Amino acid sequence: MVERFQARDVLLPYGIFLGILLVAWVIPPLGVIVGVLTPVPLILVYLQRGKLTGLISITVVSVALWILVGPQLAIAFVSAYGIMAATMAEATRLPLPFEKIVLFSALAPAILTGLLVVSGMADKEESLSQYLESLLKKEAAVYVQDLEKSGETPENIKAIRTAIEEMAPVLASIFPAFILVSSLVGALINFLVVRFLWFKFYSREYFEGMDVSRWVLPDTLVWLLIGSVGGLIVGEGLLLNAGMNLTVILLVLYLFQGLAVVVHILTAKAFAKWVWVVIFALILLQPMFMGLVIGIGLFDIWVDFRKIRNAPPPDSMDTVD
Repeated sequence: MVERFQARDVLLPYGIFLGILLVAWVIPPLGVIVGVLTPVPLILVYLQRGKLTGLISITVVSVALWILVGPQLAIAFVSAYGIMAATMAEATRLPLPFEKIVLFSALAPAILTGLLVVSGMADKEESLSQYLESLLKKEAAVYVQDLEKSGETPENIKAIRTAIEEMAPVLASIFPAFILVSSLVGALINFLVVRFLWFKFYSREYFEGMDVSRWVLPDTLVWLLIGSVGGLIVGEGLLLNAGMNLTVILLVLYLFQGLAVVVHILTAKAFAKWVWVVIFALILLQPMFMGLVIGIGLFDIWVDFRKIRNAPPPDSMDTVD
């Protein structure tokens, strides 16, 4: 049901959108990070005012980008953020379980982006791997230019360029996983932000009962992980690339499950907010802690840290808002 119009319907979503644009204009490197939240205001409008208004908003933003910055960025916006916003909003309205909301919201832009990449090389003589490598280097060059404009030191710029040259071939090999993982992370972040804002400023019409701390992957998925690691170790050519891509995707999924366990423990033990900040900062900034969380997600298959596999889901969700 569409709610009666209120000032917050304009101030909140469009204020967020203008804030993202302002950050991207003033601090371009930070704008790349903040830009991940672009679907948030579009999803809020879609949920507030309904499907027609939501789709019109996405279209208006796309046309504005086409006029202001050209068709390339407009198409990139639609493939990465526009379709994610529409899919997540519609899946929330159905409503679907939050795992499916995140999954579908990630798959839609990932598939579209992949199709755009493949169609972009239709008239190219180089292989897909070579094309992807050159594409990655081109996109990275734009990012480096933004860093140079922001006053980054020549030493750091040189180190970044060297890292790009070394990592581009590897990233080209795992490009399918890179696209899907980027979409998964983006979809999860946008879901959590929209859910928080909706509970904060609107009703509980949506997101009720969507307890993110109950994320559970099918136990049988571990066999696919074992097989992908085996292909990574002993495989060659296509089998090696398939093993690398599957391993990356599955490790990220188990990272999500590990994070769900961490959230469950922090919530159950009622830790202070500063403890949350410290723990998630360590996970984000320290690879060792990230690996530990992946291990927690993996061993949750046997240990069941949350004791939820045979327990009925709660009627309502009172975890982190």
